[in-house]
Amino acid sequence: MSTNEKYECQEDDICLVAYPKSGNNFLLFLIATLLYRKKMDWATKGITVQNASSAPIANLPSPHLVWSHESYDASYPKVIYLVRDPRDVVISYYHHFQKYHGDKRDFETFFDAFMNGAIAPGKWDTQIESWLANQEKVKHGFLLVKYEDLLKAPVKEAKRIITFLNVDRTEQEINEAVHWASFDNMKALEQKQQEHLNSSSKFVNPSLPFVREGKANKWKSVLSQDQQQQIHQSFSKTLSRLGYK
Repeated sequence: MSTNEKYECQEDDICLVAYPKSGNNFLLFLIATLLYRKKMDWATKGITVQNASSAPIANLPSPHLVWSHESYDASYPKVIYLVRDPRDVVISYYHHFQKYHGDKRDFETFFDAFMNGAIAPGKWDTQIESWLANQEKVKHGFLLVKYEDLLKAPVKEAKRIITFLNVDRTEQEINEAVHWASFDNMKALEQKQQEHLNSSSKFVNPSLPFVREGKANKWKSVLSQDQQQQIHQSFSKTLSRLGYK
């Protein structure tokens, strides 16, 4: 297999799509545990779930769980689309760049780059609107999940997800999956499995955590009034469409 071979979606794939730093791992841990009845962790993530833009992983469990940060793609057969308040996304993304890219920019400079679409995969609302506009075209269904709802009512959201996936799970299985995907547990797993989150790249700062806080509304104490205003003005249509005040 050539190293640049890109994964191609299969008919029964389940694709988890989100803008980066929207709680992807939280949802991946939850869905993988519910779907496969096996507890995925940082050590096994690389052989359990498929990155849509990477080479195919051999012997993935079936149906494949695929994650992606891409804009609308007609080849994705069934999509769980995760959104998070962009005011919290930008803060989380800033810390991610510090940990994984040796990024020395201050927050203000990073914020401006984020707003200008200079941070991959481009502007927050462009990526989201591409999916919202095409949700009816997703062949086997599209489910919108809000990160804040996952935090507030994880059991209720887990039930919505398994209904969408047409799988039956007991209350105990749901509760166990919710506990397994919780931030406290993911943080504890990070402590034990740090080598799986800190690659040998010279840009990685192993002293910075990967799983940070995972809270909602952190932006209220971090963003300046001007930054809050910028996000409100630039993304107003998408914010109101998703119910973000």
